[in-house]
Amino acid sequence: MLPTYDLDTDSLYIDIGQYLSDKGIREKFDTLDQKVQLEFIKRICDTLNGYVNLQSLEQTQRKHYNSNVEDFRIIFEPEKIALTGLFTSKKRYATWTLLDDGKWKNAMSITGLEVIRSDSPECVKPMIIQILEMILKKHPDDEIRDTIHTFKEELHSASPEMIAENKGINQIDKYLLPNYEWRSKTPHQLKGVANFRFFLNKFGLEDRYDSPMEGMKAKIVYLKPNRFNKTSLSFYKWPKEFDKLGIEVDYEKMIFKNFTKKISGLLVAINKLGLLEKQTLLDMLF
Repeated sequence: MLPTYDLDTDSLYIDIGQYLSDKGIREKFDTLDQKVQLEFIKRICDTLNGYVNLQSLEQTQRKHYNSNVEDFRIIFEPEKIALTGLFTSKKRYATWTLLDDGKWKNAMSITGLEVIRSDSPECVKPMIIQILEMILKKHPDDEIRDTIHTFKEELHSASPEMIAENKGINQIDKYLLPNYEWRSKTPHQLKGVANFRFFLNKFGLEDRYDSPMEGMKAKIVYLKPNRFNKTSLSFYKWPKEFDKLGIEVDYEKMIFKNFTKKISGLLVAINKLGLLEKQTLLDMLF
């Protein structure tokens, strides 16, 4: 029986833009038509690819491992050509990809970044996508800054359903106790279920609103300080009666956790965290 082998793949990104700058031809390159730029980059890739593959065979396989086997040699092949890239950590990045496996794409590609998760608030997802796209397409800093602050203002006026996180409700019987209490290490969203049930009972709303059930997804929000000392709620539909009872969503906390914190991770990667700050009059004058 022949041995079996696992095919392992990985990727390396090379900053050709820096190479062009080092050679003093970046400005001329930037004036070329994009198709001409791509052909030029592909020729550079082919040259690099040939050199690296030869060295991996001669220096790594033959010299260091004393092997002449051709079937399992390390092969590097072109995968993507991207206009720009944003790398936050290993295997966590986004690129504005022009070519992918030889096919024209001209769209954003995201690998491993957790800025957009399935549990993110509905209204936040498109905002983060737009900011990331603006960064990758090199929009002016002022435009990115203004967009961030416009989005923050919009989030303050979002409904509780739209600003809420979305999480699954599981193991209610394991964690929740009678009298709307819970066990140690109870997940955040289950505490919210107990709190919601408490409020429905307290204000006689049990016949008007459904409480989150086992195996279903619910909406979760943090609450502003209140006389009941409840810090979170899990619900399907926000009871309008809560607005008159002093039960309010903590919009600042929700926006910081789900928008500002994630945007800051992107801005740190490009050394532009200052774009989170509002532009001052002094900045505008100079």
